[in-house]
Amino acid sequence: MSPSISISDSLIQADWEELAHALKTIENGVEGDDAEAKRLRAQLGVIRVLVYEKIRGWNGKNTIDLSFFIASFKTIQKVQKQFDERGVKKRQFLIFLKLLFYKFEKQKLIAKKPLATLAEFDKMKGVVENGRGPL
Repeated sequence: MSPSISISDSLIQADWEELAHALKTIENGVEGDDAEAKRLRAQLGVIRVLVYEKIRGWNGKNTIDLSFFIASFKTIQKVQKQFDERGVKKRQFLIFLKLLFYKFEKQKLIAKKPLATLAEFDKMKGVVENGRGPL
């Protein structure tokens, strides 16, 4: 008898390219033609495109940028609140985002150091302005 694998565990084993494809094909569940429904569908479309572009080429490193990780968490909370306010019953898109975030949690976080980057740019700015260097 083989142990049962949960959906979230099977998602962790899934390829990022497969997840990106699933993200593009899953329905958002928002119904209606009123302005609020159209706005919510547009927001979900932007989320879909941004996440798709970010995850489609991730295989191999098992890392995630800290700012993207936090933004994903906040976005999921916002979408859930909007779904609750609107009474959206078909939540497959939201559930998929939550499962995707579960996979994000299993990645190693990478924090970019903006102050170190800024210092490097300041050094380069001095080189260019003062004519010291090959530029």
